[in-house]
Order: sequence, then C-alpha cells, then structure tokens
Amino acid sequence: MVMRIHRAPTYGSFLGDLFSLEQEIGNLFDGFLADRVVSSPGFPALDLAEQQNESVLTAELPGVRKEDVRISVQDDVLTISGERKAPVLPEDSRWIRNETPAGQFSRSLTLPHEVKADAVTAELKNGILRVILPKAETARPKEIRVK
Repeated sequence: MVMRIHRAPTYGSFLGDLFSLEQEIGNLFDGFLADRVVSSPGFPALDLAEQQNESVLTAELPGVRKEDVRISVQDDVLTISGERKAPVLPEDSRWIRNETPAGQFSRSLTLPHEVKADAVTAELKNGILRVILPKAETARPKEIRVK
C-alpha cells in the first residue's frame, strides 16, 4: 500500500521541490495501482465499549454490503472479515484521486471477557456495523449479599 504524507512546501526551495516530486511520484502510483486490490491494515476502524452485561463493538464499513461481511467468535477472539468492492468507473474515465480502500479485509480483536457466542447479534446500517456481544454468565459481575 502506498501512503502519502502531504506537507506544505515552506522549508525552502530545495525541500519544496522535494515535496513536489513526492506528490508527482504519488500521482504516478495512483494511476498505476488504481486497478489493484488494496486493503488497509486499519480497516475497518473498530470501537469496543464494555457494559455490565455485554460489550458493543462498532465498525466503520462504508460501501460494504451486509452480504459481504462475515463475523465469527472463537474462544475470546472476534473476527470481522469481508470485502469492499471497488467502484466501477465509466468508460473513458480515470481516477484523479482514489483513497477508498477496496478488496478483502479482516480484523481480529481479543475480547476482554467470555461471550455467549450463540447470542451475539449484528446489524449493518448506514455503513456502521454494530455487534452486541453478551457476556457469558461466568464473565458477568456477581452481586454478593452481606449477611
């Protein structure tokens, strides 16, 4: 994956020319790599919040259809995988900028507690995946009554 850092050329003529060259090389690779499948290692972005009886995971999946997402829980590891299809350009078109990663993705996350795997639910709405991970009975807090 080619990553580019954009800097304002304010460090003198030599560095300004160097940064311009970096941008030109980046533009060359944009055209060369436009048809390749690229998956970002940080995609999808994940957030995990723990509540008393469950954890809620949200993942940003813009442009991904629910049919193209797979979720699995094994032991204490949650895996979200799937594929975001590359958009098809009309004939006689070319990318000027294409920063949206396309292709297969997979993210695994070690959960902070045991999960009732058969009670996990997931919903993909407006590009946000929400996964409810109910805690197993052994992972739920127990209230101890004082005698």
